Amino acid sequence: METLAPWRVVTGSRESAASAGDPILAAKIAMPDVPDWALQRPRITKLIAQVAPWCPLTVVTGPVGAGKTMALALWAAAESSPVAWLCLDEYDNRPGAFWSYAVAALRRAGVAVPDVSASTRGRVAEHLFLPRLAAALAAQNPPVALAVDDFHLLTEPRVLNGLDFLLRNAGSGLRLVLSSRTDPPFPLHRYRLAGKLAEIGADDLAFTVAEVGQLLAQHGCTLSADSLDCLTRRTEGWAAALRLATMSMAAHPDPDQFVKELVTEESALTGYLVEEVLDAQPPEVREVLLSTSILEHVNAAIASELAGNGQAGRVLGALAHANAFIQPIGGGWYRYHTLFAEMLRLKLRLEGPDRIAALHRQAACWYERKGELTDAVRHAVQADDWQLAASMVIDGLAISEILEPRGSPSLVDEFARMPDGAAWPEPQPYLISAAVALSAGQPESAAAALDASEEVFERLPADQEDAARLAAAMIRLAVSRRTGDFAAAAEAATRAEALISRIPAGKLAQQPEIRARVLCARGITELWSGRFDGAARVLDSGATAAAASREERERIDCLGHLALVEALRGQLGRAAKLAHQVTAACVGDGQRPQRQHSNLAALAALAWVHLERHELREARRRLKQVDVALGTTPDGLIGAVACLVAACDGLAEGRTEVAAKFVARARSGASLPAWLEQRLNLAESRALAAAGDVEAALAAVKRADCDSSPEAAVTLAHVWVAAGDGDKALRALGPVLTAHEQVPEQVRLQAHLIEARLSYQSGDRAAGRRCLGRALRLAEREQLKLPFAMERSWVGPVLRRDPDLADAHQHLVMPAMPSARLPAQPDVPDEVVIPAAQLRAKREPHVLRRVSGMPNTAVIARKPHISTNEVTDSRSVLTSGAASEPAHALPLTPAEMRVLPYLQTHLSADRIAEQLFLSGHTVKTEVKAIYRKLGVSSRNDAVQRASAIGLLGTEPTARGRRADRSALPSSGRCGGRPSPAL
Repeated sequence: METLAPWRVVTGSRESAASAGDPILAAKIAMPDVPDWALQRPRITKLIAQVAPWCPLTVVTGPVGAGKTMALALWAAAESSPVAWLCLDEYDNRPGAFWSYAVAALRRAGVAVPDVSASTRGRVAEHLFLPRLAAALAAQNPPVALAVDDFHLLTEPRVLNGLDFLLRNAGSGLRLVLSSRTDPPFPLHRYRLAGKLAEIGADDLAFTVAEVGQLLAQHGCTLSADSLDCLTRRTEGWAAALRLATMSMAAHPDPDQFVKELVTEESALTGYLVEEVLDAQPPEVREVLLSTSILEHVNAAIASELAGNGQAGRVLGALAHANAFIQPIGGGWYRYHTLFAEMLRLKLRLEGPDRIAALHRQAACWYERKGELTDAVRHAVQADDWQLAASMVIDGLAISEILEPRGSPSLVDEFARMPDGAAWPEPQPYLISAAVALSAGQPESAAAALDASEEVFERLPADQEDAARLAAAMIRLAVSRRTGDFAAAAEAATRAEALISRIPAGKLAQQPEIRARVLCARGITELWSGRFDGAARVLDSGATAAAASREERERIDCLGHLALVEALRGQLGRAAKLAHQVTAACVGDGQRPQRQHSNLAALAALAWVHLERHELREARRRLKQVDVALGTTPDGLIGAVACLVAACDGLAEGRTEVAAKFVARARSGASLPAWLEQRLNLAESRALAAAGDVEAALAAVKRADCDSSPEAAVTLAHVWVAAGDGDKALRALGPVLTAHEQVPEQVRLQAHLIEARLSYQSGDRAAGRRCLGRALRLAEREQLKLPFAMERSWVGPVLRRDPDLADAHQHLVMPAMPSARLPAQPDVPDEVVIPAAQLRAKREPHVLRRVSGMPNTAVIARKPHISTNEVTDSRSVLTSGAASEPAHALPLTPAEMRVLPYLQTHLSADRIAEQLFLSGHTVKTEVKAIYRKLGVSSRNDAVQRASAIGLLGTEPTARGRRADRSALPSSGRCGGRPSPAL
């Protein structure tokens, strides 16, 4: 073939003749045919075609076989404007050759390219030719597109600079469309900033599931929906792989099975990847690829570790730049294309099967040094080195990540294939088996594995394997907590504390939650032992330690149990505050849970607080939440405490059979601590006494050690009162009343209540009032309402006859006065004034007279003929046109007073509830009570009436007032009964 002289341009028919006589030139500038099997992809064609006129450069990049050439061919075939096509090879990387072919392609597309004399050579010709070519292209109408295929082969700076010059000076007459495996060495950032660059990458070229289905259909293949999705996912939409797969699948008897076995030693796809990509690499690059194929992600450091090549990072960067099926994912990390990684692993198994386990161990050790424990364990497991995997967890003090997994994937998942029943020479695998079993809710299997580890420990010196012994103590502690064996839990906590002191500080610093977790465990054992003051101190220290190490999970666990301790100690306000902190942290941002499950102890504490304050619906709602959480996280102590709350709830409602049922259920599990057993005995005694079985009630209270326990003494007095023996009741109360300040407030409160009852029964109203007043004052600080509700049978009538005492403590005595809720009204006079509209026709004969000046507005009727719902207040006098308004409004409770100011606003009940941290149902109930007490039927009337009697001040702000932080918020629906599973 005669070589074209540099910058010599053939014109007219001579160009056609040259093309006709030069098959290489014709092949280079001829647009490729679109084969019949090619899938029309309008999505890609539009991406290339729909580019603004001021965007002169379009770059289509992707790895080998990504479908770049076919995408350009499909676009060129559909393009209405002229398209010049040029396909490059490695011999075209010279100015003379490139521009000769470019000119020939442009002329074939109908562009009038200027001639340059053959006598002019080199850079002089270039400087003459390029401006003239740019001017000719700038005048081109319609514009011409020059498509250059395999542009990555072009690296000569003179050619690249010439193209850049052409793009900058040809204006809208030229559009350059390039296909390349890499980004072209143009100043692309400048084009991007100017908005003159359109980029189409491998992700855009990838086939979608729908396109894969269409491609298979063109080849006469069909797949199930799952197999189609699997094929698309594994190939990542790579065009060449899909083409080879469809060709092979056409002759396969089971196409779905073929998809599962896509990469095999004999498959055409494997051969293509090996020949076109792997074997095309130098030996050192090939070694890096095979050595790192065991990884999901790879960076320079671990690649150098596995390949033993300090230049591995440079190799990865070069491969990524060349689009050789390796993609950067940020932070210096890369990932291999799915099929490419499968091919590499296949070649590694074939060429070096004995290397695989060693490479995984190397990777495991590298990840362990970097603190990536989950990845380290994963590679140790893939090497089938269970001892190494278990030792990494135990020696890393990370056993809690198996006992209570955090997120997914977790360490528990990595040990799913661990052999059962294997005999291990070291204790670590046994400890992992125990932790995994406990995490799966199998405490018996966990205990068996722990026993097996103890046998190994007996063969080891006592000063060895401290980390493993600490893990064993923590697992034993967790098992004991779930089964309710508080004695074993206390022993395990003591052992864990001793072992922590022997762990090096640097190692402890890697898992700072360990100390907080052990402190929490110690606090819980103190709670189980009934040493509430000590439990509060230890749990508070644990929460502080967890906060200092920023271990939120351990802090929440400590605070949750601290809330329960405070509730049991009678510190209801502090318990509620702590429990709400915990539940708020468990909810997170409201869109997704921050914790895997609610904190059991905090929920139980809230149930206890609501019970003592006689907020029974809220107490039952919390009990239901406890019941749900116990299903995933069993806890013997919390379950028994929840049953105790449910039993007391039954007593508050007078349902003694319910109380007895829950007492029995609390005892149905493991043995209970003495203090809890005592409280259950006392609840059982109260239930039996209320049911009339005095003898059984006495037996139950004697089991609670009434001689040394003030609580038991008060319960015994209750039983004697129920039996009608006041003298014995007073004798039982004697030690409690004498000890006075040494007795908890709640116990003294109940003692004074019994004393008041006996005084009223004996006719000593003054003494009864003094004792009842003492009880009410003791209840004020923690807002204790339950004792008065349980004594409503006599407290209610007494307070109705003593409105001054009832008014002074109305928020406490409301549960004790469910029918009237208020001091009794004075007698209704014989004649009252009522609205005429309320009088029924049948009562007309009882009208005594019309009120002067108030025609058709009011009538006077006799008392026997007026129903209670027709007269809101016997002392009211109706004026013309005014609503019925009581002369003296009934007192509002503090809760109602909190809601009242918001009636001045336009906020709905639900919005008011949000402002006050209450439920919408609660606000609606309070509003109804306000209407009833003010004697009104609308919001406006309530505001007017409240303002008239001085109950309202200024209107709340637009956002509303904040709720009293000491009050318990309620949200969601309130349950009507205790959870049946408790």
